[in-house]
Amino acid sequence: MAYLNWLLGEDTRTQVGNVIIILCLYPITNWIYNLYFHPLANFPGPILWRASRLPHMRAVWGKHFPYEIKKLHAQYGGVVRIAPNELSFSEAAAWDDIYSNTDGANPKAFKKGEIWHGNLEPGPSSVFTTIDFKEHGRIRKFMDPAFSERAVLQQEPIIRKHVDTCINKLRSRPSRTVNIVDWFNFTLFDIIGDLCFGESFNCLDKCEFEPWMDQMAASIKLNYQSINIRHFPIVNWLLKPLGGFLIPKEIIKQHMDYRQRSTEKLERALRSNDTDRQDIVSQLLKSNERSEGLTHEEVLLNSMQFINAASETTATTLTGVINHLLVNLDSLSKLEAEVRQFTSSAEMTLQALKPLPYLNAVLNEALRMCSSIPIGYMRVSPPEGGIVAGNYVPGNTIVTVLPVAVSFSPKYFYEPESWHPERWLPEAETDPKSPFYHDHRKAVRGFGWGPYNCIGEPLGWAAMRLILAQMLWAYNLKKAETPHSKIIWHEQDCFGIIIKHRLDVILADRIA
Repeated sequence: MAYLNWLLGEDTRTQVGNVIIILCLYPITNWIYNLYFHPLANFPGPILWRASRLPHMRAVWGKHFPYEIKKLHAQYGGVVRIAPNELSFSEAAAWDDIYSNTDGANPKAFKKGEIWHGNLEPGPSSVFTTIDFKEHGRIRKFMDPAFSERAVLQQEPIIRKHVDTCINKLRSRPSRTVNIVDWFNFTLFDIIGDLCFGESFNCLDKCEFEPWMDQMAASIKLNYQSINIRHFPIVNWLLKPLGGFLIPKEIIKQHMDYRQRSTEKLERALRSNDTDRQDIVSQLLKSNERSEGLTHEEVLLNSMQFINAASETTATTLTGVINHLLVNLDSLSKLEAEVRQFTSSAEMTLQALKPLPYLNAVLNEALRMCSSIPIGYMRVSPPEGGIVAGNYVPGNTIVTVLPVAVSFSPKYFYEPESWHPERWLPEAETDPKSPFYHDHRKAVRGFGWGPYNCIGEPLGWAAMRLILAQMLWAYNLKKAETPHSKIIWHEQDCFGIIIKHRLDVILADRIA
């Protein structure tokens, strides 16, 4: 007590004044420490960003975060300190160094961190949020067989059924102009819902979204902003009791409805006893019979999260493809010619489409230019630190590779701002005279990398190839004469994922 009296003074007025001074001095002292004495003090970046996380928070809430960081990389180089304890990399080597267990400069991949991936509340484990490698490995062990290349081929009848429904529904519409973004989402929600729960959401039949789907973008945005508040523990602690008042009641209601309906679908799948049906949920539920298998609650959570993640990201890539093809007509013609070599749509199986060079090139170029996760994948360096792109990174530092900075870097790609699917063709890698010969194709990791990579990559590729090929086989695509005939990609809001703008397209029947 004597020490406090000496520090703050003995009378109330002096104590109040001294407390205010101390409170004012604390952030100033903290900023000075961050700038000059912090373990990351030698890394380049804007002075305000290095001193405090507030500029980072402003950028996150400002809708275009990854594009702001991309500008910082153009100014400061391949590694930028974007917060007191966070580094962003635009170096291709950082993919292996951060995310790989085998190919990088470190003995193990960096882990996910509590701030970005920790569960808000105790509950079942998810492959998307589980941090511990051992627990993540347990879940992946039982999920991988349901998402393998072999499993996807077995699931082809289910995937194809919904793609065919999409094509037929589009043909029956009175208007030839459609918002293609909605139709990609309708199709993917139905495909993945059917695979994950044994029945679709019937978006294509109704030509509309489920009510909870309309709230999904707002829910994702809210979750993204809430995660960033975790960097401020006191603020997060103060706001937590107010969560019920701050979160719009409509979002809570729709999320509960989604969970209830998903639970009912899962229970129906359990009762169906359809042993011949090859889908994801059947494979996951079989793990109940094995030691340490997934519980019903884990199956439900992982299925719900996979539907949200896979449908949005796959639809984003397909939207990017169409957006670029409609203004690059030579590219559109090449892809049409490749797809239309088939004499019927029935010939376009997943195995028949997989080796098509230009189809794959177009999709790879869309993954490069229209990243579905443009903020990257946050990781935390181990306590002992590690090497990333030739830089020693101190322990417990948040790190990421910023996809939009790497993909648009002239260091790695010829004419990086331009649409060139040809850079992904086999001859571009073997012909020294090709302008794309020196392109660094491994700089693009559209589905992540390492032990945490996207489990749905085989399904994503299969769905993208089939939807795009079937659409171009059935229709001649033309640019619409509406205000929404083109998307300026970097003008779309980004809150973890891209909040896609409307894209109107004219679909003219190619076959009577």
